[in-house]
Amino acid sequence: MAFILIALLLLPAAARAHEVPDGAAPYEKSRRCSACHPAVYKEWQTSMHSMSSTHKDPAHSAMFGAFLDDMKAAGKDGGYNCVTCHMPMADNIKALMEGTERPNAELWKEDEGIGCAFCHRVEEVVEGKDRNLFKINKDGSYVASGMAQRAPHGVGANPLFTGGQMCMGCHSHLENQSGVAICSMKEEGQGNCLSCHMESKEGPPSIESEKETHASHEMGGGHSLAMLAKAVKVNAAVKKTQGVSIVEIEVTNMASHAFPSTMPMRMAWLKLTGFDAAKNAVFANYKETPLEDKNALFMKAFKGAKDEIGVPAWKAEAVAFDTRLKGSEMRKFSYPIDNDAVKYVTVEVIYRLFSPGALKRYPLLKKAVDADKNIAIYKKEFTIQ
Repeated sequence: MAFILIALLLLPAAARAHEVPDGAAPYEKSRRCSACHPAVYKEWQTSMHSMSSTHKDPAHSAMFGAFLDDMKAAGKDGGYNCVTCHMPMADNIKALMEGTERPNAELWKEDEGIGCAFCHRVEEVVEGKDRNLFKINKDGSYVASGMAQRAPHGVGANPLFTGGQMCMGCHSHLENQSGVAICSMKEEGQGNCLSCHMESKEGPPSIESEKETHASHEMGGGHSLAMLAKAVKVNAAVKKTQGVSIVEIEVTNMASHAFPSTMPMRMAWLKLTGFDAAKNAVFANYKETPLEDKNALFMKAFKGAKDEIGVPAWKAEAVAFDTRLKGSEMRKFSYPIDNDAVKYVTVEVIYRLFSPGALKRYPLLKKAVDADKNIAIYKKEFTIQ
């Protein structure tokens, strides 16, 4: 589960925190869980949940810095409104959102991001207009989809963990200060998030368990090539019609939500390239940018107060365009090859974590892993007869 990097960088109408009862048991560090849950802990360490804070994710840090710079230029104090989902265990959530305090890497509850203790102590999702929050239990019991067989701590079962209800606490929806829906997974379409993002893996969930499998805590999303490869299905073929070669392509979104989903800086597109006998590129469905073939571009972009396209979430006044594949949508393409020199064609679906425009606007984003990389999640070559 990949968490939203810039969408929470907004000016809140009122700072709100998760509901933690007075006298609640303190959060435990995730490292403590590793003694009994070594496999799950190791998976969590590689996940974006463990790297969600502004202290560990360079892309998140870059966008928070850009937001603060924008607020300063406007004569305003910017708060860290991302904290509710990116550092949910922080003791001073309201102060961070209001901007009276700044993130502090010396505090483990911030640095750890979304730790084991946070998710597994959730009692319920508290729905809100601009975002959802969580209610945390008081006694410190660790809950999951079912009761543990044996455990050295309090345990419990919560139906929120059986499907996507728990995930939707953060991934459901988010509106900025102008009421623009920055992300809206609840409207994009919902399935059981766990079936893809927490698939079953071999091995027990704990050293005390007699189960043979456990739910993966890698929670792969846009940073996982394996997850991306499962996200779309491509059927392509070259046909001859009245002596003209036509490349026909079908791209199907295999997810129940949009592709790419939620995160507004993601983009993907279909790329068709024709090569001559010497393998020189002599044909393409666009020359310089995928924007030239907008139907084959899968992307959401915002516009600002002056109709500027490509503004960040905190400046969004409306959606400029949204050409993403909807949940389970199949989109068809047909490209006549009008160059007799073309002997081969390649069909690719390319994915990027950040658009070139975002990297140009915010250079510090380049510090993130694979920030400026075109990731081919599908590629196949065809011969033109």
